[in-house]
Amino acid sequence: MKSSTLGFWLPIGMIVGLLWACEGNNKSKKESNETIPQKASAMSTADSSLLHFWDKFDMKDTAQVKNPDKGEQQLADFIGLLSKTPDSAMRDKAVDLMLDKAKSNRTSFDYFIKLYERYLYDGNSPMRNDIIYESVLRYMIKTDLLSDLEKEAYRPVYKLVLRNKVGQPAEDFSYELANGTKQKLSQTKGKFTFLIFYDPDCAHCKETIHQLRDTPQLVELFSQLQVQVLAIDPWGDRSKWKNYMPEMSEKWINGFDTDSKILSFNLYDLKASPTIYLLDENKKVLLKDTYLQPVIQYFVQPNQ
Repeated sequence: MKSSTLGFWLPIGMIVGLLWACEGNNKSKKESNETIPQKASAMSTADSSLLHFWDKFDMKDTAQVKNPDKGEQQLADFIGLLSKTPDSAMRDKAVDLMLDKAKSNRTSFDYFIKLYERYLYDGNSPMRNDIIYESVLRYMIKTDLLSDLEKEAYRPVYKLVLRNKVGQPAEDFSYELANGTKQKLSQTKGKFTFLIFYDPDCAHCKETIHQLRDTPQLVELFSQLQVQVLAIDPWGDRSKWKNYMPEMSEKWINGFDTDSKILSFNLYDLKASPTIYLLDENKKVLLKDTYLQPVIQYFVQPNQ
């Protein structure tokens, strides 16, 4: 996905500098004379590999399941394939097949569910992915293996991951400025909004804020693209928010959730700090629960 607003020239050195920490696209280009049937065949092969990924894995062998080089590695590879599958129905089907097979051994089933949560939903996991975790949660809510009470535990999480999905309008909220006035997210001006929820006590938040504030190439890029940084402290400690103000750029909007509604009403899933969203001019989500590097990639990398 790429914005058409990148209509200015950026020096090659600047682009390379901005992407120093970003993962490049390692996929090779298809031959220009590749035929449509060949592409269809490749897609079919990928889907088949996904659906049959667990065929030879023995879920009843608990020792194999709990061996990190076997069970955990198998799941990590499976998640890797799921992340390359754009069709949600195909992801659901693959996850359903895998967990249906795991049901034959409750120990294996519970083990893999915990691994799914750790890999896909833990705030500190570099592989966290709400889109894939949706498939897991849908299965947990409908499976006959769990009691109604057990299923209930997954419903709030499922509801939360469905909020602020890519392509949907971001949940609106009010925030207070340093001068005491209040504004709303929906009133924020800019072609793009870089929405960052931060915790004044979070070291990684400070690192990200300083990188965004002090990197000249980033400052120039955001200025040229009309990206408005909206930094929100949702944690409710006004004194910490005010003491943290010197860390912010004067060009940013630094807001405070006076009534703690963001947390109270679970408007955003703040399982990690900082939590970053990229929004378009109409406040639709372009990137959800992301990092600084993917935001840079979104702006400077051409369509593939």
